[in-house]
Amino acid sequence: MPLRRRRSHYEQLTEFGRGRVIGLREGGFSFRDIAERLGRNVSTVHDCWVRWSRDGTASRRPGSGRPRGTTEREYRRIRRTAVSHRTASAAEIRAAVGTTVTQGTVRNRLLDVQLRARRPVACIPLTPRHCRLRRQWCQARAQWRAEWRSVVFSDESRFCLGASDGRVLIRRRPGERLQPNCLRPRHTGPTPGVMVWGAISYDSRSTLVVIPNTLNANLYVSLVIQPVVLPFMSSIQGGIFQQDNARPHTAAVSQRALQGVDILPWPARSPDLSPIEHVWDIIGRQLQHHPLPAQTVPVLTAQVQQAWNSIPQSDIRHLYDTMHARLQACIQNSGGYTGY
Repeated sequence: MPLRRRRSHYEQLTEFGRGRVIGLREGGFSFRDIAERLGRNVSTVHDCWVRWSRDGTASRRPGSGRPRGTTEREYRRIRRTAVSHRTASAAEIRAAVGTTVTQGTVRNRLLDVQLRARRPVACIPLTPRHCRLRRQWCQARAQWRAEWRSVVFSDESRFCLGASDGRVLIRRRPGERLQPNCLRPRHTGPTPGVMVWGAISYDSRSTLVVIPNTLNANLYVSLVIQPVVLPFMSSIQGGIFQQDNARPHTAAVSQRALQGVDILPWPARSPDLSPIEHVWDIIGRQLQHHPLPAQTVPVLTAQVQQAWNSIPQSDIRHLYDTMHARLQACIQNSGGYTGY
C-alpha cells in the first residue's frame, strides 16, 4: 500500500499561492520545481496554470461541497474555550460558545488542532520551594551512574478492593502532557484494602511487609526497620537506604533505630524520582488484569504478595537504569514534574 501523502498537498491554494504559481511558471520554472518550492502536489500546480492559460483567471471556483458549519469566529472560540477549560466536554464547549453545530462538529474542530481528550496525569502538587529543592537535589547527583546501584529504595503502598470508575478527561495537544492545567492532583481515601511496605535493590528485593494498622513510628520500627531493613542493609555492601519524608520515617525513634545505616536525603513530594513507585504500578496492573479479581482483603493481600515475588529482577534493574534520565528531566523542568 503506498504511503499517504501529506495533507498539505491536498489543501486549496490561497490567492497568493496561485499568484506565485503563475509568476514562477512565467519565469520558466517547471511544474515539479514549483511544487517543491510551494510544498504542493504537482497536479495542483499544473491545474492552476492550465486554468490561468485557458480562462485568464486563477480564482477558485465556488465549491460544490457542503460548507463548514462553524464560522472562523466560532472556530477560534471553540479552541480558546477548550484550552482555558481543559475538563469541559464537547456539550459544555458548545453551550459556552453558543454555536448551533452538533457536539460531533465541536469535537471535529478540536481534532483539527490536535486537542484530544486524554486522561490527566496524576500528580502531587508542587510549590516553588519544592521545585527548587528537587532541582538542587538532582543537580547534586547529576553525575551519578553506578552509584545508584548501591541505593535501596523503599516505600509503602496501598492497594484497594475494586477500582474507581471515575474518569475525567482533559483536552491537550502533543507535548502538553505535563502542563499544570493538564494534571490531576491525586488523593487517597479510606477504602478497604491492604497497605504494604517493600524495598528494592539492584540485585534483590526485601520481603513484603503487610502493615495491619495505621503506620506510626513505633510500628515502623517494630515491623519494618528491626526485622527487615537492618538485616537487608547488612547484606548489601556499601548500601544506602532511601525512604521518603513521611512522619513515621523521620520520627526520632525511627532515626535512632537506623543509626549506623547510611541514609539518602530525599526531597519532599518526589515519588517520580523513586523507581519503586513503578514497582507498585506493575503490581497494580497485575491486580487489574488478574483473572480472579479479589473480593476480600485476605485474597487481595495474597495477590499483592504473589505479584511482588513474580516481578523479574531484570525489570527492577531497568528501572534503576532510568535514574539518570529522571534527574535530567527534573533539572530541565526546573524541579517540576518529570513524567516518570
